[in-house]
Amino acid sequence: MAVLVVGDVHGCYYTLKSLISTYWDPTKDQLVLVGDFINKGPNSAKTLRYLLKKKREFPNRVFLIRGNHEQWFLDCFRKKSRNPTYLKLLEDFNELDFKENEVANILRLLPLSWENDSLLISHAGIALDALDPFDISTPDNVLINRKPLKLLPKFQVIGHNVVRDDKPLYRPKENAWYIDTGAWYRSKLSGLRFSAEKQHPEIIQVEVELKDRKRAFQK
Repeated sequence: MAVLVVGDVHGCYYTLKSLISTYWDPTKDQLVLVGDFINKGPNSAKTLRYLLKKKREFPNRVFLIRGNHEQWFLDCFRKKSRNPTYLKLLEDFNELDFKENEVANILRLLPLSWENDSLLISHAGIALDALDPFDISTPDNVLINRKPLKLLPKFQVIGHNVVRDDKPLYRPKENAWYIDTGAWYRSKLSGLRFSAEKQHPEIIQVEVELKDRKRAFQK
């Protein structure tokens, strides 16, 4: 079964919907999102609702990983934050009848990684010198890491670090793919399709829809 991995969406709902409807076949592909579905872009609530719908429809095909922006929401919720960006994000969720605690409960259940025999997917990757990359209290954990990645037998696939060009980047020394092409402020949302039939993954890209180009939330 092929695996379609999608980079940081950041509230670009219409663009995400275009990518998934065009390139994902739930009868043949698993779908994994690397996190940061919400914040920065204008349609966080629609994005989350859409992904949850897909997860309900295809529970064994769709996998949603936590990113640092989902964790940021959880931290704000725990602290009862009055951060203006957080409050604006809550307004967006409220418009679709998402309650604050409901969103927090959903995001809290998101795993920090997903893997199979050939892939290890996380938001920011396993750092070269990380002692416990899944301890989110550490400075180089898989939600916020910016350091070079550890070379593993499996491909690492990550978002978080926006690549310089508008297409996913492979770093051989890390055996890692970086797939965040900055959809919320640049021109493309990107992904990769890995399949047993092909030695190299297929690069998937769609142009960011005009309705997603408004920068609504910035942390």
